[in-house]
Amino acid sequence: MAWYRSGTVAVTNNSNVVTGTGTSWVDAVALGETFLGPDGQVYEITSIVSGTSLRISPNYKGATAGAQSYAIMPTQGYLRDLAAQAAALVASYQAVRDGAGAGKFPAGTAVAPSLRAAADENTGINLPGDDVLQLVTGGVARLTVAADGTPTGDVVTKAPVSTPQATAIAAVAAAAVPLAAVGPAPGQVPANQHLGAMAFMDEVGVLVPMAHQPTKLRSVWFEFVGNTSMKLCTRGDDGVVRSTTLSQV
Repeated sequence: MAWYRSGTVAVTNNSNVVTGTGTSWVDAVALGETFLGPDGQVYEITSIVSGTSLRISPNYKGATAGAQSYAIMPTQGYLRDLAAQAAALVASYQAVRDGAGAGKFPAGTAVAPSLRAAADENTGINLPGDDVLQLVTGGVARLTVAADGTPTGDVVTKAPVSTPQATAIAAVAAAAVPLAAVGPAPGQVPANQHLGAMAFMDEVGVLVPMAHQPTKLRSVWFEFVGNTSMKLCTRGDDGVVRSTTLSQV
């Protein structure tokens, strides 16, 4: 640690008072350090009154003089600094020990997640509150998992469709009845028919409903019997299916 030599001093023979000009002794000097006076003698600093006044022991032995050069030797500087640094380290370690050292992290925000990188502080894992977990990139919460496990955010809405999912969707679309095949015109399926898997293409390519029996009470449906007849069926309030055959002329 360098000796302190800023400014000049005025000293008085047989006095313990040293007056400085352009000095800052409160910040730069410590009790017990050595004052090297203009007379070449060494003295112990016993009191720091202000930035420009201190007291020494023994009393100054040289001649009274002003605007003199001097030096202060930091005989205790290294130990003092080491003690201060050790105290600061212990104080900071306690916070680390009780927090991150124990696997506990404070609640964060989207722009400063609870767990983030030193070089990318707006990306990481955030703990915004009780029972909530967030995945954050670029200062935006892309995935939020609620206490009941419900996920929300871009990760959910932008999730890619897997190959099996795409195949299943394509199969459903292929099996669906096109809107052009539904209506009152010849070769079309009546709009009030429930089709889905209950429909097929006949030998001339006409979409025809399969015979089926709805389970809902008071249901009404037609069943194909032949080229010139069909059966009108109903399920009554008692659950019994009743029918009558209609013939074409």
